Amino acid sequence: MKKPPYRAYRKKEKKKEELPVHLPEKIDTPEAEQLVSDLYRIAHFLSANWKKIAGALLLFAVIAGSYGGYVWQKNQKELKAARIVDEGLYFLRSGNEKKATELFSKALKEYKGAPSTKIAAFLLAKIEKKEELLRELSKTDSFLVSPPSKTGMVAAEIDKNDLDAAQKIISQIKRDKDWTYPEAIYDRLLIALKKGDSESAKDALETLKGDYPNLPITTLARRIAE
Repeated sequence: MKKPPYRAYRKKEKKKEELPVHLPEKIDTPEAEQLVSDLYRIAHFLSANWKKIAGALLLFAVIAGSYGGYVWQKNQKELKAARIVDEGLYFLRSGNEKKATELFSKALKEYKGAPSTKIAAFLLAKIEKKEELLRELSKTDSFLVSPPSKTGMVAAEIDKNDLDAAQKIISQIKRDKDWTYPEAIYDRLLIALKKGDSESAKDALETLKGDYPNLPITTLARRIAE
């Protein structure tokens, strides 16, 4: 039998090339041994003291939770106080001082210590001329209400014609601490004029004109003194 006039070609299957596997070399350096030793030491410490660690974590969680609750409660207190004070300011702007003072008194009674309550106390002291409230506020560490409380006390003493007491309060008002310092100089001018001390009055006016030339209170001082 004759062979067919062609050859049957079979495709040769390509063998898959297997990538060589590189096994990591044995780590036996001093640094590696020290690392393993440290890890075992830490694991042993955690295993031996897990009760203490869990107790400390629980204590931390309790403290953090208590502090978070305190902050939340404090914020809620301020929100409620601010709502009442804002309502009081609305009535004050509308000319209804009676309703405004009722709301300020309510905020002061129910939410004492809240920042907004300090504003309510200051306005209440100014409206009803409560010097005790001004005296208390003047001693607080509040940039907002402490300085005007001091000058409010000065004005009250001038109204009572107790000029020496007013001067004593003015001496406690500091330029770098109290933003109502220009008002204190103005009050010093008024006291000097009441006492007939033209030299001190001139000195106070020159201070206002030199350091605070553009303030409305300086313009008022010029009109009074000149």
